[in-house]
Amino acid sequence: MSNKRYSLKSKFGYAAADVLGGGAFALTSLLFLNFLVTIEGIPAALAGIIVMVGKFWDAIIDPTLGMITDRTRSRFGRRRIFLLIGIVPVIVTFPTLWYSFGIQSLTLKFVYYIVMYLMFSTSFSIIQVPYNALLPDMVSDYEARAGYSTIRILISNIGATISVTVPPLILGPEQSRTPMSYLIMSAIFGLFYGLPILITFFSTWENPNYAESEVLKLPALLRQFGQALKNKTFLQYIGIFICAQAATDVFTAVTAFWLSDILKRSGLLTLVSGITMVVGILVLPLNNWIAKKYGKHYPAFTTLPIRIVGLAIAFFLGAQAGLPVIVLVCLLGGLGASASAFVPYTLLPDLPDTDEMITGTHGSGIYAGMATFVRTFSSGIAIFLTGVALDLFGYVESSAGQAVVQTPSALLGVRIMFSIVPILFTLAAVFLGAKYRLNKQAHAHMCAAIAFKRESGHPTTDPEQIAACEHISGMPFDQMWVGRIDAPAASASEGA
Repeated sequence: MSNKRYSLKSKFGYAAADVLGGGAFALTSLLFLNFLVTIEGIPAALAGIIVMVGKFWDAIIDPTLGMITDRTRSRFGRRRIFLLIGIVPVIVTFPTLWYSFGIQSLTLKFVYYIVMYLMFSTSFSIIQVPYNALLPDMVSDYEARAGYSTIRILISNIGATISVTVPPLILGPEQSRTPMSYLIMSAIFGLFYGLPILITFFSTWENPNYAESEVLKLPALLRQFGQALKNKTFLQYIGIFICAQAATDVFTAVTAFWLSDILKRSGLLTLVSGITMVVGILVLPLNNWIAKKYGKHYPAFTTLPIRIVGLAIAFFLGAQAGLPVIVLVCLLGGLGASASAFVPYTLLPDLPDTDEMITGTHGSGIYAGMATFVRTFSSGIAIFLTGVALDLFGYVESSAGQAVVQTPSALLGVRIMFSIVPILFTLAAVFLGAKYRLNKQAHAHMCAAIAFKRESGHPTTDPEQIAACEHISGMPFDQMWVGRIDAPAASASEGA
């Protein structure tokens, strides 16, 4: 592949589709739980269950979609065809998350939002799973992948920034919001998320020169899923992703409650969310520099911990807090939150290489499917925990335009969910990031061992390459495809 193809234009074209990934997550994390509780009058615990049911569905659909894309053959490739298929479902299903068509029964409303959430989750996965698998099929170089991932995160953050700052302007003051205002807002953002996917479809390409995969069957799915879970690097990745993103999602989900009930300043939602997101964009070059100089996982324990300071300060704030200290919390939170997205998405394109080391196949789809599930599951955990915790602390739901005075216990619950829980998730992500196995040098040794096995049909005898493969996978060298003496030589058509 000529480096001319790795242009800035192609990087922005590839990144355009993640307006959906960054924006939809940000908007639903910020407002969906609050919408269900304060507009639709659904108890917080039930609102959390609505989201969590969708995440259990993701546990099935995301890895399955990943394997389906690995086995898909079309004139548009095995990944890009799904981008085209998923555009209309995303545009249509997103508004249904925000409007119940006049349903009054709590039971029927609960069932309706579960069904609509499942529909949107499926539409989202049809796009996001193949999109997460696309970059390894486009670009093979370690540093070039980092460049594409950096632009992707930039576009994702811009989409997220628009998604948390513009909706409150469309919805108007909290006291005057109606179901119809949410429908209008969501219809606009459904188009905002769906249309950029076309740019990615026409701007990307695929170079999947791997062997034909077996027909998709349940045993094959379970076997490949099990093989991925034996990969120690992938397990570390899952831990980092869940903890880093859950911290962000809990923080985001409780922001509206924190502002309205603790600070008594619901009108600051746009400002607070906007500052946090903009800071995340501005610090992206710093994270990129750290990643290139030291390793893609380094921001997990350099810039990510900064968020802890802001969260600790936020725990002690109240209605008398001045605007400067509120802005400080946003600045520190944005500095840390940027790394929570940067690290997982820059690490992801290299994981299929570890799969090839272990199994001899380049499972971009299955790893993308599992990573997509991890991301959506972390968001589900965040909203579910938030809803259940607020309910346990006695938070009282309301309906549109109704003002409710919360008890001291409920206010303590808001403080804990806004500050303490994200701190704990962040600490776990920092610890796991410091232990991550796949750095640039280890990746180079691993790829050299894979290339040697593909070309010669025999395992490498280089001690550094062997040690790197064992360290990355956590498995003995002779138990992996790359180290098995009895494995047949692969054909050239199966090369990366």
